[in-house]
This record gives sequence, C-alpha cells and structure tokens, in this order.
Amino acid sequence: MRKRQGGQALILVLILLAIGTLAIVPLLGLNFTATKGGPIVTRQVKAMYAAGAAQEWVLWKLIYGNLASEFSASGETKAFAIDVCGIPVDITLTMRALPGAGGITLATDDVIKPTKTVTASNPSSTDPLKVANDSTQTFTYIIRLEQLSENTTQGLDAVYDILPADFRTGIYVANSSYIRVDGGAWQALANPLVEAVSNQTRLQWPASYDYSTDTGGFTSPIRDFAVRQVKEIKFQISLSLPSPTRDTVQVNWVVLKPWDSVSGPQAPIIVGTPTNPNVYANNGLVVVTKTSVPSIIEPGDPTAIYYTINMTNQDGSTHQVSKITDYLPPEFLYTGPSGGVTTENPSWIVPFPIVNGVSRQKLVWTFSPQVSLAAGETKSLTFWAMTTQNASGAFYNEVLAESNFPSPNIFDGIGVDTSEYQMIYSWNSGLVLVPFFDSRTEADNITIDSNIALIIGGVSVQSWMLR
Repeated sequence: MRKRQGGQALILVLILLAIGTLAIVPLLGLNFTATKGGPIVTRQVKAMYAAGAAQEWVLWKLIYGNLASEFSASGETKAFAIDVCGIPVDITLTMRALPGAGGITLATDDVIKPTKTVTASNPSSTDPLKVANDSTQTFTYIIRLEQLSENTTQGLDAVYDILPADFRTGIYVANSSYIRVDGGAWQALANPLVEAVSNQTRLQWPASYDYSTDTGGFTSPIRDFAVRQVKEIKFQISLSLPSPTRDTVQVNWVVLKPWDSVSGPQAPIIVGTPTNPNVYANNGLVVVTKTSVPSIIEPGDPTAIYYTINMTNQDGSTHQVSKITDYLPPEFLYTGPSGGVTTENPSWIVPFPIVNGVSRQKLVWTFSPQVSLAAGETKSLTFWAMTTQNASGAFYNEVLAESNFPSPNIFDGIGVDTSEYQMIYSWNSGLVLVPFFDSRTEADNITIDSNIALIIGGVSVQSWMLR
C-alpha cells in the first residue's frame, strides 16, 4: 500500500515539476523583456522631453534672443543642434507669413505678374547670359506667370512676347513651345502667331487670338488660375546675332491680355562687352523698386519704417519721371519726412481709399521740375511711415512711376497705349514681415512639429504634434 502511495507521490512530484517548468520559462522571458524594454521606454521618454525642451528653447530665443531678426525672407530655413542633458537634438526653424493678412492687395487691375528668364546655347563664359558678338545662338526663354490677386474671375486671354529689337532676323523654333503648372511636367503648347512689326518680332499665344474682337483666346484649363498658381511658357529663338547687337544688352518684354499688363524689360542678354551692362540697347525703361528698413517687425509695437523708392533708367537716353504714386500696406501711415529727390511731403495723401477691398493709404508725389535720370542712373525717394500691425503677414508696398518714354511701334495693335507704356509698376515690393514660424525638433526618433506665431508681448503656439 505504501509503495503504491510512494509511486503516486513521485508521479505527482514529476507533474508539479513539469508544470513549474512551463510556468518558469515564460516568467523568465517576461522578466528578460521587462529588463530589455525598460531602457527603451526610458530612452524614448528622455528623447521626448529633450525634443520638448528644444521647442521651449526656440520659444525663448524668439521672445528674448532676437532669433526672429536673423531671418530675412518668408520661407527661409535655419538649422540648429543643441544638447539636452546629453541627448543631441536637431532643430529646423522656417519663417513664414500668413497669407491674406495684407500681402496680396494689388493696387492695379493687373492680377498676373509676368517675369522672364533666358539661357543661351553657346555662352561665352560661365555666365549663361553672356554671349560673344556675332555668335550663333539658340535662346531658351521662359515666361513665368504668377496669379497674385485673390480675384480669379478673369482668366488669361493671351500672351505676347516682344523679342529684342536688334534681333531682327530671330527665328522662332517650330514646336518649341511648352507649358507647365506649378513646376510640373512640361506639356506641348501650340506654336504662336509670329508677327513682324517695324523690323521687330513679336509672338502671340494662342495664335487664334484676335485682339480687335477679343475672341479666340485661351480656354480652360490654360485660361484659369488659382491664387498664387504659377504657369510657365517655354520656347526657343534661333539666330546668328546681327551686327547691331554687338557690345549691347538685349532685353525682352511680355504683355498679358486682357489687362494690358506690361512686364518691362526682362531677360537681359549681354552680348560682347557693353560699356554699361545696366543700360539696355532698345526699349529700355525706368525701373522702380522699393526697400524697407526694418523688414521684419514685432506685432503690435509702434514701429517706424524707412522706405526707399529707387528709380533706375535702363535706357540709353536721358528720361524724366513726373510722378510717383505709392500704396502703403494696410495699417501703415505716412509720417515723413521725405528725402532724396524731394524733401516735400506728398502733394496728395488719400487717407484710406479702398484698394481691391482693402483700406490702404495712398501717397502721390508730383515733381516740378521733373526728376531727370541719365542713362544708367539711379535716384531715390525716401520717407518714413509708422505701423502698429498686429497680425502675422507679408505686408507689401506697390509703386507706380510715370515717365516720358515714347511707346515703340511693336506695341501698336495689341492695346498698349502710350500712357500704359509710360506707367512703371513695381508689383509687390518693400516687404515688411510680421512672421510666424514652423518649428521641428528631432531627438532619437522622436519628432515634435509646432507652429509659432509672434503676438503682442510674446508668442502663441498654434499647433503641437508629437511623432
């Protein structure tokens, strides 16, 4: 009886040992996982706190360290690396400006800004815009069209390109026209109408457009633009440079329909060795630009802005400027004094006219005698303004300058009259920025993205995302 019980006991012991073995192995594995996982969790928590501390570092620098003053343009990015309790953290800070807070309120009915670039097939140096006298070239032009206005009801009817006057024998390269949208793939565009006017050549897209009846223009989708959308037209001109181009700067013009928007001289090509590379051979103009100091301001603080309007005569002859009209950004007011070409206050200050739905102060200086500019000469008009703008945004100025240029014959028949040709428009310039920032901090696979706006007396964190 006892032997039987002893055998049963042995069996029971063996069973218990087997059960214990099955239980101990997972427990040992769990203990090992906890031992290994603990440091991982600890490291991630430390990294999260390090990335968060770096965001606090950015906030402190923006408020007390003048970090905002190190940026000069919307979209500019700066990178930093700091150590937080032994954990390295990478910081990426990008300055931006909120759209629609005063930045896109054009003073004229022009809504699409045309600009032009060019490259040569056979440049004479590392500069793609310099070519040798009498050389044979294929020039690739790109017309950049950017919708700046929020008013998109009127689409683009037609584009005219005015080739340099001295090209004369310039030949459009068949089937070289392409178009693309916002930097996407180039798509074939039908050949333009090529017209000769007074020994000068102009191109018209689409070829079917009839200015006299305003029919046959672009259709959707080429016709239609979204706000800030950019479309580009590319084409080629091939020629052996004729003798009148020797040692000159040859420029190109663009005209947009239906607004009669005139680009002014664009895409300069330096042929040979011009005496003054800032003077254009034909169809030059007085170009007007504007700068502001400071260009980045704190919101809400009364800030004095020093504006400089530069007028540069890019033509080979002396010309005069009779009037300057300046449109200040919203909530900016002229305080004076004026300086440079005149010390007189504006002859006319319109308090708060509504410009495309936005209230802006309008300043007008009428010069008597007129401001005379020799070939290649630059003269300036300066003045002070005050603002207490408290919204993040890109606040631009726009300037209109009236000069005495005669309108070339090449502009006949496409609706550009002499007054439109003589009215030089700066488009958006003189930027004053009330910024906000995109801040990214990265530490050991932990990333924190935040959006920070400058506000009166400090900053406001608009968003915070942990990944």
